[in-house]
Amino acid sequence: MTKLSEKRLFLLDMDGTIYLSQTLFDGTLDFLRHVRERGGRYLFLTNNSSRGTDAYIEKLARMGIEAAPEDFLTSADATIDYLQRAYDDALYYVCGTESLKSQLRAAGLRVSDTLRDDITVLLLGYDTELTYQKLEDSCILLMRGADYIATHPDMVCPTWYGSAPDCGSVAEMLHTATGRRPKVIGKPQPEMALLAMERTGYSPRQTCLIGDRVYTDIACGVNAGIDTIFVLSGEGVMTDIEKYHVQPTYCMQNIREVLNTLQKGEEK
Repeated sequence: MTKLSEKRLFLLDMDGTIYLSQTLFDGTLDFLRHVRERGGRYLFLTNNSSRGTDAYIEKLARMGIEAAPEDFLTSADATIDYLQRAYDDALYYVCGTESLKSQLRAAGLRVSDTLRDDITVLLLGYDTELTYQKLEDSCILLMRGADYIATHPDMVCPTWYGSAPDCGSVAEMLHTATGRRPKVIGKPQPEMALLAMERTGYSPRQTCLIGDRVYTDIACGVNAGIDTIFVLSGEGVMTDIEKYHVQPTYCMQNIREVLNTLQKGEEK
């Protein structure tokens, strides 16, 4: 465990950590400002692969946070990085949104909009445009033996009315139909945190991940070998630590307490 005052890169979950729905938490702006003033860096991490960073930039702007594309790292980013390393010239079928397909194509990856014999990889994302045709095509590819990748494992996505099925729920459906399970890239796997450090040049000792879910956010940090802060401002509760057998480095009430702790450590 490294002192919090020695951290320079902060990997931030968003909903439940720095805001809830459309409401910014007290202390968020002060925390972000403090990190920048002390010469540090922060990145916003999200498992949501259904859209690009533009929507998040606009949402944060409405809350008073100025952000640029380079301030974000999504499960789609980590998935693209993985695919570029793992495959030379694969053809992908994407059970995901048009936004996800566009991100893949922009990265130089080949994507087919229809079922073809030469497709070798099925990529599953959070698909707010899901159709039965996509599910059937996915089953056909899985039964053919295509490689199977999922951007993230979240079972549900928070909404204004409660929850909606996310990528993990669709993966369970496909498992029931085919017996296949995907290789998962997003949190709680370490790829997003590792990619963040690679892109920014900070070491694990200099990095800290902050989030409100033990089983995704905190587990991601633990799996990547970095310190973590579990905040109780969102979904998570203290009993989750024992429930999921994942131990955060620190437990704090909210981002304001994180800032206060950081400032006190620097004053010593």
